[in-house]
Amino acid sequence: MHTIDHLFVFCRAGAPEAAQLTSRGLDIGVRRQHHGQGTANVCFGYGDGYLELLWLDDEQAARDPMVKPLGLHERARWREHNASPFGICLRPTTPGTPPPFPSWDYRPRYLPADLSLPMACNSGVLGEPLLFAIDRPFVPLPQRHTLARRRLTRATLTVRELAPMSLLRDLRVEALAVRDGDAPGLVLEFEGGGETLDLSPDLPLRLIW
Repeated sequence: MHTIDHLFVFCRAGAPEAAQLTSRGLDIGVRRQHHGQGTANVCFGYGDGYLELLWLDDEQAARDPMVKPLGLHERARWREHNASPFGICLRPTTPGTPPPFPSWDYRPRYLPADLSLPMACNSGVLGEPLLFAIDRPFVPLPQRHTLARRRLTRATLTVRELAPMSLLRDLRVEALAVRDGDAPGLVLEFEGGGETLDLSPDLPLRLIW
């Protein structure tokens, strides 16, 4: 069995959209630059995972032969390319369990040479979210805001024109629901459910906690 480790959404350079989260009392837990991949992020932790706002900061690196199959250049400009701006990283509830999808080994330069990420074989399908896995125990981000103590109860992902044979249709992951829709979207529901933050039209993302 697998669960959601974290989710990402492509945002504008420098993540100005993060201000909408910080204005509601959420604080940035970590900032990272993915050297050799061409992306950078800011992350907001919650009880059993984190939300990553991701952007492209090096187009040449994103076109590297190892990185290009991820379609990061197109996903970063998702409105122009009808691509999905989302990514889902899974982790096994039992260490060593293989990912619940056919995959290929992605070896980004920011990881040690002996490590790789199982990347789902639909990575070239730009209209679907980037799906991958990591085999590591969960380590909470050191944060004190409200969400830091609340678990994710449901992530509802909307995919534009989901293909009939898409591997996402058979994906069985705790707290994850995938559905067809006219436009990409992601709704994250947490324990509590008393507040709502809708980041549209900047991002197709809504949080309920």
